[in-house]
Amino acid sequence: MKKALGIVSLVWLLAACSSTPTDPNWRPDMTNANFGKYPTNYPELIKKWGDNHFDDAKAVSYVSMSSPREEYLVEDSEKQQAIFGYSVCANIGGVKSEGYYKPFKKYWFFIRNGKVVEQRDLEYGYNKVIYRDHKINCDETN
Repeated sequence: MKKALGIVSLVWLLAACSSTPTDPNWRPDMTNANFGKYPTNYPELIKKWGDNHFDDAKAVSYVSMSSPREEYLVEDSEKQQAIFGYSVCANIGGVKSEGYYKPFKKYWFFIRNGKVVEQRDLEYGYNKVIYRDHKINCDETN
């Protein structure tokens, strides 16, 4: 029994030592980041996304959209890898949800190389964080 406990303890210790802890303060280097081409056609990209994701795309209205701003997404925090692109916030109306139409909802879009790579419905609080202490900013002034 003691031998088995010793082996289990040794295996656990080796496993704990083999994994590299993620630095909670890590942020990607934005000075040499390649954000890709500025998405001048971002309204069309978001509308194309909406056509494919809403129940009744013809009933959806795009109330407002922010200008694209440089942004990053963390692909792998343990390997400290991020992708760079542009984020856009949009107020979208007429979205069918739970059997009724809402007047508008705010969405966040991450665009890279002419495609919507990720989107989030900002109605849910946990969707407002991109990475540790890095929140989505939909304020046009910053």
